[in-house]
Amino acid sequence: MSEPESLATEEALTVHIRRHGLDRLIMVSDGVFAIAVTLAAIEIHMPHDVTDFGALVHAMTRPVLGYLVSFAVAAIFWISHRDLFARLRRVDAVLTVLTLILLALVALIPATVGGVYLQHSDDSTFKLWATTMVGCGTANSAMWLYAAVHPSLMLPDVPREFRWTRAILSTAMPLIFLTVLFLPQDSSLYVLPPLAVAALVMRRVVLPRLLGRDAKR
Repeated sequence: MSEPESLATEEALTVHIRRHGLDRLIMVSDGVFAIAVTLAAIEIHMPHDVTDFGALVHAMTRPVLGYLVSFAVAAIFWISHRDLFARLRRVDAVLTVLTLILLALVALIPATVGGVYLQHSDDSTFKLWATTMVGCGTANSAMWLYAAVHPSLMLPDVPREFRWTRAILSTAMPLIFLTVLFLPQDSSLYVLPPLAVAALVMRRVVLPRLLGRDAKR
């Protein structure tokens, strides 16, 4: 026998509506993230005029690298989105709008991925991709900051220190890509990886030590 849907339970109307809004926002968010990373992969095209294997690998290096960078960035935003929504007990109109803005920008990743280390791309196409990433990071940061300012949106067990530390650290991603936005495309090849490593260390090492076990969940 199949499991009943979460919205099929009997409960007070106000509780049902509140949980329904949260559940549906989570579902549409997961769908947009999944489609965005899938379409980004579809943007990778095999060159038709290359027959030598070594030349083929060389020609595909930048497209694959561009996809991996975009996938990694989308994954970081999805993890941040998951961490936030795992601690919410309800959403309001403002948080819903901020989430939809984030999803609209995430959906642009496949259209702009051509500007990331791809053959025959120029600084303008790369800057368009970086601008999209700044927008995604800003929307994600705005969601955390709004939730931190309105603690009633979160579960009561979420400590104040965690809310504000995560909100502040969420500004790292837009700042990273804002820095990249003003660099030439070739220079970004050397800037993005160390910045990404620094953000990862901050998230997985420094943050858990500051906030304890809750930051690792």
